[in-house]
Amino acid sequence: MSPMRDTLIECLLAQAHERPQALYARYLFADREPVEMDFAAMLERTRRFAAGYAAHGVVKGSMVLVILEHHEDLMPAFLGATWLGAIPAFLPYPNPKTHPERFFESLSQMIGTSRPRLIVSRTPVCETLEQTAPAGEHRPLFLTVEEVTASGLSAAPEPHGPEDVALIQYSSGSTGAQKGAALSHRAILREIAGVGEFFDITERDTFMTWVPLYHDWGLVCVALHALAIGTSYTLMSPIDWVLRPALALAAAHRYRTTIFYQPNFAFNFMTLRIKDQAMEGVDLSAIRLMCNGAEPCFHDSHQMFADRFQRWGFRPESLGIVYGMAEVTNSVIAAGHREPIQMDVIDRFVLQSELRAQPLPEDHPNAQRMLGVGRALTGTEFKLVDDQRQEIPERHVGEVAIRSRAVFHGYYHNPQATDACLDADGWYFSGDMGYRVGNILYITGRKSDMIIVGGVNIYPQDIEAIVGEHPMAVAGRIAAVGVDDAEAGTQKIVLLVESRSQDPKVLAEIADFARATVAQRLNVIVSQVVHVPERWLHKTSSGKIARIPNYKRLVEEGLVPGSVR
Repeated sequence: MSPMRDTLIECLLAQAHERPQALYARYLFADREPVEMDFAAMLERTRRFAAGYAAHGVVKGSMVLVILEHHEDLMPAFLGATWLGAIPAFLPYPNPKTHPERFFESLSQMIGTSRPRLIVSRTPVCETLEQTAPAGEHRPLFLTVEEVTASGLSAAPEPHGPEDVALIQYSSGSTGAQKGAALSHRAILREIAGVGEFFDITERDTFMTWVPLYHDWGLVCVALHALAIGTSYTLMSPIDWVLRPALALAAAHRYRTTIFYQPNFAFNFMTLRIKDQAMEGVDLSAIRLMCNGAEPCFHDSHQMFADRFQRWGFRPESLGIVYGMAEVTNSVIAAGHREPIQMDVIDRFVLQSELRAQPLPEDHPNAQRMLGVGRALTGTEFKLVDDQRQEIPERHVGEVAIRSRAVFHGYYHNPQATDACLDADGWYFSGDMGYRVGNILYITGRKSDMIIVGGVNIYPQDIEAIVGEHPMAVAGRIAAVGVDDAEAGTQKIVLLVESRSQDPKVLAEIADFARATVAQRLNVIVSQVVHVPERWLHKTSSGKIARIPNYKRLVEEGLVPGSVR
């Protein structure tokens, strides 16, 4: 197994020297043959990006935004900035469902707060940014890949150390509201070491995912983990995966993937969407870790996937879970492998009303099955705290606080947000709610009203603001709530809307507007629109809509089914 180095560029140089022709990255495409890059080619392409960045004024400490589609240049563009001691960050490339005006408006806001030196993208994005980005001393350069890579090869990398910031990881959601977690080389490589130790990951393993590199799971747990230990990863576009999910399992068979990462909803999606004939000749026995994460994990999702795909060699004992967030470099708590995933059966009503995890027999009508996300990895500890941040006993629900060797340096250019969640003793207060039983953590939901759909965090206020644009909806009196959907294995979005009219035609127009506009701008589906009379929604003492309490009123009155977490 490759020894751990101090920086990502040290890893790249070592792998290119020790195993230059060994495969590092493989990109799968729906419309062309796979593209593979070995470590030598990755180094050469990285140096070419670095030379172009340097020629355009990027220096150590500069920020570089990489906005590219699913493409083999993603990692060279990223590592080219790292080579110079600059700070790269991935952002998603606009797709056909993206609302162009909102995308560029939000990106312009981000430019104003993050102040990148350079943005590398494709011609349509660069041309639009030239017209829409704000003027001023912090206006970045907008360059295409071709313009950046026309300057030859960079020489030696700029010296930098383990505590230097290696990347900025932006949260999901509307771009303008995103917070960027600044992660050091030290934090990234220690997270990789912890995950690798827990799951016994070595250079003999190979990774695969369709989770994109602008997500910290795809970047850190797949691409950078492979770089650190000297193995390969296979990456599929999420757009292609949604259209033909069987291709992912066929690729896992073809390339003998041993470690496969995907969020919880994907287990349900693949089980329900993949036809038997698409699995002809597929053997999944090489997968030794099928790892869940990035959103709440459900026992039923695991069970249905295992039951369905066992006939093609999938082993239920290969299921695993990782838990974390960008602020602790993604994954610092885990379950599975040598430490089987724990299930806790509790009283759902006691959980909701008393915030306690009271055990029940599995066949009890109030039973709710909870999956433990695992124990803390080496160099990490966690606790559950109350609203005063005081530790609480076992089986009591509180906020998850984490102290880890993989903790972030803070939010980039946002000290107020950093101070609000990171204390002087190094505890990061996550906003997630859960409880512990022994050394196992169970997650029950979010302290905030964040909605998680398919592993993507959606801010409810973004949805509410969009719907409030309709002239007959009462702006400021709209509530978006995430409701657990056991069949889909993720959350669905329910909207509570006060209207200025009770005319059925008007109500239908509002619902149609909400579904279409939210889908266009945020790329998520609104499952249900519930119209309520004016002044029906309760507000908090501070004047905010009480989202979850209002939804619970609907449930109690029998107007909608389901429960929120």
